[in-house]
Amino acid sequence: MGAQVMRRRQCPTWSKPEIGLQCQRRAQHDGPHQASFSDGSPSHFEWKDRDNRFGYEVRPGTVRYRPDGTPSLAYCLGEWTASVLLFGVFGTLMWVMCSPVAAVMYCLVVVLLSVRRPHFVDVGRFTIGVFLVPRRNYPPFFAIGFAWYGPEPDAGRNGLQVTIGRRSLMVCALLPRAEWAEFQRRKAKRETRQKDSAQ
Repeated sequence: MGAQVMRRRQCPTWSKPEIGLQCQRRAQHDGPHQASFSDGSPSHFEWKDRDNRFGYEVRPGTVRYRPDGTPSLAYCLGEWTASVLLFGVFGTLMWVMCSPVAAVMYCLVVVLLSVRRPHFVDVGRFTIGVFLVPRRNYPPFFAIGFAWYGPEPDAGRNGLQVTIGRRSLMVCALLPRAEWAEFQRRKAKRETRQKDSAQ
């Protein structure tokens, strides 16, 4: 329910296909649209309704939509009650009546379905992330498949992807093994140059 309220209050405007980000300001706001790639982004894009592809401006700082005020106590109690029921009671029942593996899988699915915005963690050459599939590209309700390096027909497979509704969990390589070695070498050389120039 909270997510639907946020969607109704959020500006529905999307940027051009070259960037493909939704405006993160409130609906019916004054001034240009704004969007960031992530919570930690050092900059954001700004554009107006009729801008062409060269009309974007890059501004410093992160833009994130936040609803006005803090949720009421009743709303917080409802969220906590739902969490206790979904994780505690049902998880325990599955642990006792089925198996620990079933209980863990159930909790992972509940967490995946609660995702509202992308989260990625990089571990060496690999990245693990959950994100929402865009509304213009709804997948099947449940799917398991491969993530690819690009949209080309001959693009290589770089990981696994599990999709439930609009939520997608992906584990994939950031770069092919051969390119990763070269990337690490260039990164080490760049860091050495920066240290030398700092001294």
